[in-house]
Amino acid sequence: MDWPASLRRLFRRKPPTDLALDQCPQCGREMELVERTTFTGDDMRTYFCARCAREYVVDFGMATWQALHNARHPDNKS
Repeated sequence: MDWPASLRRLFRRKPPTDLALDQCPQCGREMELVERTTFTGDDMRTYFCARCAREYVVDFGMATWQALHNARHPDNKS
């Protein structure tokens, strides 16, 4: 079955883009770092895209201080 040209344009596959973690997933522009939180043990950063007016939270994994604490105290499960 051959699709009509108007539908082929709509459903054309786009190649994946390698966006940096501080680029907006919607428009691809660089976002502003609003907040960086590590007190929970995870390195969480909040970015704001001025063009889309949306905030995105990016999880960078375990915070450095938490990894060092766990290495010094392997018997603690915190």
